[in-house]
Amino acid sequence: MTKLINFTHVNPIRAKEIALIKKEISKIIDKKNFILGEEVRKFENNFSKLSKIKYSVGCASGTDALILALKSLELKSSDEVIVPAMTYISTGLSVLTNNNKLIYADINNYTGLISIDDIIKKITKKTKVIIPVNLYGQKVDLKKLRSRIGSKIFIVEDSAQSHFAFSCFNCPNKDKKKCCQKERNDHYADISCFSFYPAKNIGAFGDAGLVSTNNQKLYKKLLSLRNLGSIKKHEHNHLGINSRLDTIQAVVLNKKLGSILKLNNIRRRLALLYDEKLKTVPEIEITKTKPGSTRHLYIIRTKKRDSLMKHLLKKNILCQIHYPYTLNKLKPFIKFNKKKKFIKNSEKWSNECLSLPMHPELKVEEINKVVKEIKNFF
Repeated sequence: MTKLINFTHVNPIRAKEIALIKKEISKIIDKKNFILGEEVRKFENNFSKLSKIKYSVGCASGTDALILALKSLELKSSDEVIVPAMTYISTGLSVLTNNNKLIYADINNYTGLISIDDIIKKITKKTKVIIPVNLYGQKVDLKKLRSRIGSKIFIVEDSAQSHFAFSCFNCPNKDKKKCCQKERNDHYADISCFSFYPAKNIGAFGDAGLVSTNNQKLYKKLLSLRNLGSIKKHEHNHLGINSRLDTIQAVVLNKKLGSILKLNNIRRRLALLYDEKLKTVPEIEITKTKPGSTRHLYIIRTKKRDSLMKHLLKKNILCQIHYPYTLNKLKPFIKFNKKKKFIKNSEKWSNECLSLPMHPELKVEEINKVVKEIKNFF
């Protein structure tokens, strides 16, 4: 029987690291310090240090990270929040959960990232927040975005797929295929939100998330909001939610934090291999990606996407679609911006995009097989 090529490898971690994690978890069980234990603060500090953002607040999930971010900004129900039409449901869900007005922006047809030009077209006097999504591990050019929107509109960066990505927009490196790992440009966002869902580049052993900011006032508010609006027990200053990062997940994430940059580089090398081998296939389009992308997903586009996906499945190659529907086609969002002409690139991508197998454990011979079967199909 032909060996199965998995789409992803959840929680790639060595046996030695697992043993250390089990040891640390045993200590937590002995101490019975399961919620917001000292390991949570340790992880938050280490994440801030590695990401070069001053403050980090762990929470229960990436979705909660977005909800907390919007809550911290104290928006009115009439305030508008611009999001890309092509994204995971959590981006739009956070806006509706916070009772704000959802406005869709289209994506760039080459990168799949939110179009800054289209953002500018959608801005009104009611626009208070823009949520650029670092889709597939790529960074949105926040420096360019900030220069065009000014300082009065908040930027809440959805970094669920781009842990420790580099921006590359002003990179002096002449080798455009390699990342010099010098520029992150995170300081242009007011708040950045992360997910540690198990399949992410750095994944927990369950759900987990984090919100980061360089603003001390927002940081203090976020600490309260994640804990039912409380900093001191029985004293509640905000209408918060129950979204605390549990101590066991913090232990897991802290251990995995040490290898994330190395694993991201492995993904980059694998993506370059895909690029080189697929560039001669005229029936597909390879996503134009900066070298600093974390390569969380490897995306191709083809008008024969569904047929190709079925063919690869028959050959024991698992692929996925990110995403088969734009937000406006999902039931909770269907009443917002029905006119397709506003998001034509997003609609096109949802019909053509295909995510090929991509994870640090992927073998060169597996990539060769994927490419071979794609060529055989066409």
